[in-house]
Formats: sequence, structure tokens, C-alpha cells
Amino acid sequence: MALKHNRIYVLPTLFGAIYAATAVLVLIGAINYQLSLAYLFAFVLIGLGHAALLQSYRNLLKIELRTLATEPVFAGDTAHFPVSLSNPGKPPRRALNLSLRGHPASWIEAIDRDDTAIAHLPVATLARGWLGMPTMRIDTAYPSGWCKAWSYANLDARCLVYPQPEANAPPFHGENGDRGQRRVRGDDDFAGLRNYVPGDTPRQIAWKQFARLDALLVRQDDRVEGQTWLFDWHTLPELGTEARLSRLTAWVLAAEAAGDRYALALPGTTLPRGRGPAHRHACLRALALFGQTPS
Repeated sequence: MALKHNRIYVLPTLFGAIYAATAVLVLIGAINYQLSLAYLFAFVLIGLGHAALLQSYRNLLKIELRTLATEPVFAGDTAHFPVSLSNPGKPPRRALNLSLRGHPASWIEAIDRDDTAIAHLPVATLARGWLGMPTMRIDTAYPSGWCKAWSYANLDARCLVYPQPEANAPPFHGENGDRGQRRVRGDDDFAGLRNYVPGDTPRQIAWKQFARLDALLVRQDDRVEGQTWLFDWHTLPELGTEARLSRLTAWVLAAEAAGDRYALALPGTTLPRGRGPAHRHACLRALALFGQTPS
């Protein structure tokens, strides 16, 4: 969205109000005593004040605001909403202050002509699920500090908040998964080719065979893989809903850190065994949105 003239507000600061009062007093004195020099001084003060007000207004006019993708966080951590500010072919913009309602502000010193700046606006998180971006305020007192111009923007952005992992969670035990190490396909020793399946990385594809046979084949290698686990909601009947989600979150993180394969079973949802950043995110997303209305 672009900031238009009817969305920008301007008022004098405390210093600006004192400055305006001084200009008015000088003008009254010039009228009373008919002093040409006092008239000149009063009109210079008024002209400078008007120019400062106009420049503060123009410092915000037609700035383009756009939200960028947010990174998921865990409940209790600080989410950051990245906002892109573009200055399309206008004079440089200076001293911009951005904030979300009730949260700390972010400062942008300058945006040059035809340039873009990115501000990361922090928001404290309390609960899991989707966190919508609060109303954003952008303001400036540039160039003189005599006037402040500001505007509000309701941008469409949200951040996924994972459940907070349980501190000192008990280890997941053998009854929740298959114990021990086993020989599986990996990245150490070449063991042949197989057909491509979704989830294989480009690094695994045999590109020479693809060029010759016009078929996607994937290298198979032998290595030792760690344990595999099934994290099941129903194995924790002694815990409440949020406590179960917190413990399952801790187990997912621990299994991922150990390099194990794991599956997740929730009421109405089962994610197959896997590992890696995409599988971790899928599991944590399912835990974050459990029991919430889809949106």
C-alpha cells in the first residue's frame, strides 16, 4: 500500500508549538508598534514553520509499504514482522520511525531515491497458533523537529507461533518407537539407483542417467541411521492439551537434533516418519494449529 495525502496527519511538537507562539507574539508586537523589521522577522518565522510542516508531510507521502514472509517462532519468543518501505522515484526520505501498537519501535535513518529499506518490527508472543500483525504506525519529525507527521497502516501479515517446548522434558522411550540402529539408505556408500519419489533432494538425483534415459533416478547409498519414533498424542493421557503439545514439541526437536526419523500422531492427523527441516516444520505446524479453526 502507498501512503496517500488523506492518510497522513501533521501536528506541531512541543518545541514547534513554542516556536509558533513566539512567531505570533512577534507578529502582534509588529502590529502594535508598526515596526517593519519586526514584520519581516515574524513573516520569516511563519514561513520557516510552514516549510517545516510541509517537509514533514512530504517525507511520508507516497511511501510504499509491503510485508514480507515471517519466520515461525516458539511461544514466549519475540516474533518479527519484516516490512519493506520503497521510495519510488521521490526525494530521499529521512528519520522514519515504525512501530506496532504497544511494542518497541524500529528506526530507519534514510531511504534513498528509488531505493528500499526493510524494518523488522518485534511483537511478543504468548500463545501458539497464528499471530496477526497489529496496526503499524509510521511517523517522522524530519527535518526540523518542529512538526510530527504520522500515518497508520493495517497490513495483511501473520506469523506462525509453535507451542513452547517443555523444559526438561522426559526422554522419549522405546514404547513410542522402534529402538536401535538399522541399516538404511543414506549418503556414505553407493548402493545403486531407484526411482525418484517426492521429497528427494536435487543432490540425490543421478543427472547423467536422467540425460541418457530421460527418467528421474536417485542414488541409493548405505549408512547407519539412528532410531525411529512415533510420537503419539494418546500415549500422554495424564497431561492436559497444552502440556501434551509442549511435550510433543520438545520430543520433535530432540529427535530432529539427534538425526532420528519420527512420526507424529494427533487426533485426526498423522504425519508419516521423516526428518529434516521440512518434516520438522510440518510437525510443529500441526502442533501449533491443533484444535484451532483453519484460516
